Amino acid sequence: MKPRLKQLAIHLARLAVIGVLVAWVLHGTDLSNLAVVGRRLLGHWGLAAAAIGVMMLQSPIGAVRWRMLLRVQGIDLGFFESLRLTFIGWFFNNWLPGSTGGDFVKAYYVAHLTHRKPEAVTVVFLDRFVGLAALGLMAGGALLAALHDPRIQAARIILLVFLAGILGGGTVYYNRRLRRVFRVDRVLARLPLRHVVEKVDRALLAYRGHKGTVAVAVLYSWGSQLVAILATWWLADALGSRAAWYHYFIAMPAIWLVWAAIPVPGGFGVAEAMMQALFSSAVLSGDVPPGDSPMPAADAAALALAMILAFRVVQLLVSLPGAYFYLARRTEVSAAEMAKEVQEG
Repeated sequence: MKPRLKQLAIHLARLAVIGVLVAWVLHGTDLSNLAVVGRRLLGHWGLAAAAIGVMMLQSPIGAVRWRMLLRVQGIDLGFFESLRLTFIGWFFNNWLPGSTGGDFVKAYYVAHLTHRKPEAVTVVFLDRFVGLAALGLMAGGALLAALHDPRIQAARIILLVFLAGILGGGTVYYNRRLRRVFRVDRVLARLPLRHVVEKVDRALLAYRGHKGTVAVAVLYSWGSQLVAILATWWLADALGSRAAWYHYFIAMPAIWLVWAAIPVPGGFGVAEAMMQALFSSAVLSGDVPPGDSPMPAADAAALALAMILAFRVVQLLVSLPGAYFYLARRTEVSAAEMAKEVQEG
């Protein structure tokens, strides 16, 4: 199959997945209930404003973490340069979902600023990996507070599978003896673009001698994820949720991990379906007093959908500065060409 036809087929497949998921979400949601739930947010605008304010901290925290990881590769960006590129990447992820993700754009700019493309690309994607690993660990800690709650069973399975995979894979990759046992070097040598893979492998292995830096990066990741969970929690409370605090610390990481794993633009359909699955009537009703009835399933579906839509709107608003930073330094190279150059190593 020709490259263009193959790319078109991939895009069509992604759109088909989105269409199926969105149709499924809407089929189980009473849109009139969604309007009623949405009006509650206007009546609790203080919580909505607090959610926007706390989410504004996410980019500065992420910029510090990214800058730390870049330094291990000998790339020293100033804080404000790191912050600008972080905002640009976030803008692309939120406003222009598609094949050109914000990670590719960030990698392109760093590579051209430093002329160290393999290292720049490696750190951009390692930064994402560290964030996901930290997210799983944070949720794993929250699981301890809800060991006997049957309402988190689905989220528990997602998180435990992820943690087992990431801990097992990371141990094999970074342990010298296990690398030999599992012939990791031989496997990498057979991959396409072998010379690029070798450079990326060397860049990743450099962090084996910087465990303290990686540990601090995980702490910064927890700070970044904490503000996102708090924003979701406050928006949900404003909309009428009575879920316990630990549901947000367990369900939201599970949703974001699945969101990241399924390659559809912006996670549309995936996040909404996961939100309704993990924030069911039993969860959103909280601890129902004896004699009271839990929230009707239709109301719960509308509330869960309103929660993720409100979170998406907050993401859009707080990532808007990225548009200014991108336009202020825009080159003749399009975003799609940036992504292509990065992918080609």
